[in-house]
Amino acid sequence: MSGISQLSDDWNQSPPGPGAFSILRAEEEPWLLACFVPPPEFGRMAGPRSVIIFGEPGSGKTAIYRALQAYSKDASGKPLRLLVSWRPVPPSEEIRPGLAWVKQMARRILDACAASLIHHLAHHPEDYTVAPPWAQARLVWFIHRFTLGKPELRWGPLTESQYRGASLIRQILTATVPDVIYEDAPLEQIIAELVNALQTMGMESIWVLSDGLEGWSEIAFDRLIEGLRAFFSTLSLFEHKGLVYKLCLLAHIEPVISRAGGLARRRIESIHLRWDAPTLRRLVERRLAFAFGREAFSLQELCSAPDFLEWLEKVGGESPREWLDQIAVLAEYYARHPDASPIDEKTWRKLRLRHPPRFYLDEKRCQAIVGGRRINLEELPEKAYEILRYLYQRSGEVVSKGELYFRVYRGLDRVPRPADPDYEAPKDYASLIDTNIWRLRKAIEPDPKNPVLLITRRGFGVTLRVRW
Repeated sequence: MSGISQLSDDWNQSPPGPGAFSILRAEEEPWLLACFVPPPEFGRMAGPRSVIIFGEPGSGKTAIYRALQAYSKDASGKPLRLLVSWRPVPPSEEIRPGLAWVKQMARRILDACAASLIHHLAHHPEDYTVAPPWAQARLVWFIHRFTLGKPELRWGPLTESQYRGASLIRQILTATVPDVIYEDAPLEQIIAELVNALQTMGMESIWVLSDGLEGWSEIAFDRLIEGLRAFFSTLSLFEHKGLVYKLCLLAHIEPVISRAGGLARRRIESIHLRWDAPTLRRLVERRLAFAFGREAFSLQELCSAPDFLEWLEKVGGESPREWLDQIAVLAEYYARHPDASPIDEKTWRKLRLRHPPRFYLDEKRCQAIVGGRRINLEELPEKAYEILRYLYQRSGEVVSKGELYFRVYRGLDRVPRPADPDYEAPKDYASLIDTNIWRLRKAIEPDPKNPVLLITRRGFGVTLRVRW
């Protein structure tokens, strides 16, 4: 593939319309690469060096993972390198995250390489045919030697499949396994033998790709992170220029992983996935054009409100998911009212009130996440923060000012009645609660004068609208 611009999926179906904005999970969007726009540093991510790409949730890590896969294929979809999908697992409890576990992890990577290799040959048996005999012998040796478990049981189903290489797989599984190198050869030499054989088939290298570490318990996840740190610290033990790692990981583990020796010595590059507003705008406009089957579709054609772009930048931040999420309700409206485009300011304000940005209160860090922004709340007055916590715990409910004053501000366990000794008239505390609500709106609302999160229900109270 000659460049990033050639990334695309084989998408021959009709445009998905507003459905292109409904899922926003890259692994579930078959059309993703047909409207992919690379982030500014994609060239480094797709370069010849190993790289860890750190990103926040919704920052596009899975999209990058899929784009890297597509970047490694030619126009027909045939891989230009051996693409290995790897999901790291935590070390078992009896093994400390040290050298023994690193070797265990490396063994699993070799197994993943064997899996990718045999599936490649099942799809492209001609690659094996053109390889010289010495390379064929190494491919047979590698599949048998480094498949965990019995190769005939692991790969037997491929011999009964409709793949063009089914008979080749049968031949490989029943072949006499040659002794290519000695039993306890170092990992670097094993990888070198595999890379040399792959290059005779036109595959320049091996890319080991991983997308996230989700799905583990908290204890297992902590062990996994420590294990990965040990793995990257000992990377020099089995480093080879033909074996490249492309790992997409959550940003919050970056401080731990970055202490690994391999990163410190620049054996593996670290990139924090960031997007700028112009790139995110192109990403949204390209998806709009794709969704509605047009050559181009600018944001001004979608909505004419003068502060629409400013709102998108403020709410979306650096998150592609949140930019697309804010467009979703407009795309749906446009699909139903194509003659009413661009959407005017009055309609847009109604739509954004109906579809506010996602909101999450991170009490551990004393931060609020509003759309794609992370807002520090440490400078909020204590009582204002407590009011926000109270409303968050009762999100969607209408909470009276009296309840906020007596239960939060004064710390009582109930709202007193007029005859009770703790009672105060609403006129005595209403302005105090209003002031704190205004402070909260200034902190979390994208447009404090036109709130979409903290909504006053006149005569009833305040509600915090949470959509996450």
